[in-house]
Amino acid sequence: MPLSVSLPDGYVLVEGPRARGFARPDAVPWASRVLASGSTLHSWAGAQPGRREMAGRGRTWAVSAPAPGPGGSQSWVVRHYHRGGFPARRLRDRYLAVGETRPVAELRASLEASRRGLPAPAVVAGAVYAAGAFYRADLVTEAIPGGLDLAEILFGAGEISVAPGPALAAVGTLLRRLADAGVRHADLNAKNVVLQPLGDGLRTWLVDLDGCRFAAGPDPGAGDAMRRRLERSLRKLGERSGRPLDEGGWAALAAGLTPSGGAR
Repeated sequence: MPLSVSLPDGYVLVEGPRARGFARPDAVPWASRVLASGSTLHSWAGAQPGRREMAGRGRTWAVSAPAPGPGGSQSWVVRHYHRGGFPARRLRDRYLAVGETRPVAELRASLEASRRGLPAPAVVAGAVYAAGAFYRADLVTEAIPGGLDLAEILFGAGEISVAPGPALAAVGTLLRRLADAGVRHADLNAKNVVLQPLGDGLRTWLVDLDGCRFAAGPDPGAGDAMRRRLERSLRKLGERSGRPLDEGGWAALAAGLTPSGGAR
């Protein structure tokens, strides 16, 4: 069963039939019980009363937290890893069982992003499940109270309390902060930037960090690449929804990229 046993401090190895995972100490009894039953973390979440399905690739569940977490959130987000792009046509949710697994990679990336001063949801647990020469995987993170991804804010069908202009400016600032911190998110799109309304503005959060790369210092090239990828995502979603961004929206994003614009 693939899984690096060299886990970061603060996480414990847990196992079950054809499954191996990790969890924070407070969540170890829960994770051990779920894996020992032969279930997966994602299947467990899908069976919980009051679960809420979240938008994204595959089914992602928001559930009540059965154990305390480092950020004090009362909810967890349980995500099953799905491939994107061309590999998804054949492999769907399977990953080759070599090297570091996706949950461990995302755990390390989350901790490193936080160390560099970038807000990322705390990772609670993760697990991989044997599938021949491949594995499938789940990740559990703390939910962001009141958080909405940028796609929901700009193109969602319901009434949203966050105005598009400030949201785009805040995301522009996040892009600049990522580049200044030497962080390159391999798939920065409108669905993996989450904004949390606070009393004094908006806080931006980065999610789906397993593909992040970290440079020793500032990386302007990464900022340009992430901006282009985000812009492609916004254009695609705008065309699909029939509500493309107007000039004011693009101007707000550009304003956030300047040192004087945006939010935290």
